[in-house]
Amino acid sequence: MSLKLGITRLSIASISPMCVFSLRFVRTIILSHMLSPNNLGAAVALMTILAGCELITDVGLDRFVIVNAGKDRAQAVAVAQQVALGRAIFLAAAIVLFSPQLAGVFGASEHLKGVAWLGLVPLIFAFRNWRLIQVQQDYRYGPEAVTTVCGQIAGVALVFPAAVWFRDERAILVSLIAEAVVHVALSNVLIRRERVAYVDAAMRKAVFKWGLPLMVNGVGLMAVKQLDQVIVANLFDLRTLALYALGMNLAITPTAPLQAIGQKVGLPFLANAKGSPQMARQAALFAVLAAACTGAAYALPVGLVLDQLVPLLYGRQYQITEAFCALAMVDAFLRFSRGGPNLILLHHGLTSRLTVGNMVAGIGTMIGLGLGYWSGRLEAVMVGLVIGDFISLVLLLALLRQHLSVAKAMLHTGVLTATLGTAAVAIWAGGDLGVAERVLVFVLGGVVIALDVAVVFLQVGRDFMPRSAQLVTRNVVPAQSRPAVATVAVSNEPPA
Repeated sequence: MSLKLGITRLSIASISPMCVFSLRFVRTIILSHMLSPNNLGAAVALMTILAGCELITDVGLDRFVIVNAGKDRAQAVAVAQQVALGRAIFLAAAIVLFSPQLAGVFGASEHLKGVAWLGLVPLIFAFRNWRLIQVQQDYRYGPEAVTTVCGQIAGVALVFPAAVWFRDERAILVSLIAEAVVHVALSNVLIRRERVAYVDAAMRKAVFKWGLPLMVNGVGLMAVKQLDQVIVANLFDLRTLALYALGMNLAITPTAPLQAIGQKVGLPFLANAKGSPQMARQAALFAVLAAACTGAAYALPVGLVLDQLVPLLYGRQYQITEAFCALAMVDAFLRFSRGGPNLILLHHGLTSRLTVGNMVAGIGTMIGLGLGYWSGRLEAVMVGLVIGDFISLVLLLALLRQHLSVAKAMLHTGVLTATLGTAAVAIWAGGDLGVAERVLVFVLGGVVIALDVAVVFLQVGRDFMPRSAQLVTRNVVPAQSRPAVATVAVSNEPPA
């Protein structure tokens, strides 16, 4: 694969996740200025309920149809359609039946008027064309990008008038339903379905074998990603929940599009390296270290400016502490770094190991609950989350011992963790840091991260450079001592 082609594919794959993040970010800003803190907290609660229900029932259909993109691709899409519809009906019915209890989980039933209507969102999305996802195995990212971006635009366009009309959390419901309708309609227009006479029972069995461990994994993810918001709402109030969600989402949510891009490019990358066991191990190590280096490079500046960005974007009524910034920075790095091991386990179909590795992070949520109850401080809950994510990352790396050099992976990840930990101590202990102090912390941390990136590239990444670049870096001989025939050998043969 040429460097130009790789950059082109990466750029196209980036369109959808980056636009989703940007437009959802705009929607959050609109709501933060249009709704009171309590109503914004209620809107966050609605999103948490929906995301939690979807995580618990997630069977990984998007990844299943990509992995099964060969001769059985039509069968895989047909099975995915059936399972998605059954899951959505079950989910919608459960949300309607248990809407009072779901609202009560946040201790503010009077604020959550639209919980029962949340079931419409997964029900509409069940009719999407899964072939839209499957063609990404062939690096065809365009159709999915168009449908996703157009759906997001529709949702953002309607959130402002809905907020003006309702003046409460129901504005987010209007946005979500509009997004789902547009997305599903375009997915069925842009990509033609491949019809099948019947659904193979073996394929149906395969999707449940694939997806049931991921459902258990969804419980773990819910404990990590959503349960903390339930804890904050019950230990404190909806206003504090709004502050917590705004701060953490600003720190961590931007990692979601980056991880989505990594997954889109990473799965085909790992598949192409399967021919050679040695190259497969190197590719797996490269994927893990690339995730850790990217996470560190992202988290460091975020932690240094988060306390300035939150009130600037969402309003002066939302103020976070230096401790919040430090903990959010470390947690953003740990969560992003877990994406590398998750990708490897997913590629090898080891969904049970993936489940165990991610569920361990729920320990941190329980620690956060205890610390928050004992201290009465929001940051105490975040300390528990950091502990849980650290344990999860170490376990996930240990589970990869058959697929890469765990010692190298832990060495580089440890260096990056220590670097960000030192920066977090400086932010937390330094109080209200001035511009000069923030720049100093950024420069010192950035130098260490850059050095580690350089070492990773020289040790692992260079093996995956385009062949022509490898020849130049490995076989160039000084012109004075180079025989004439060497030019022919270098330009036509791969290095030994």
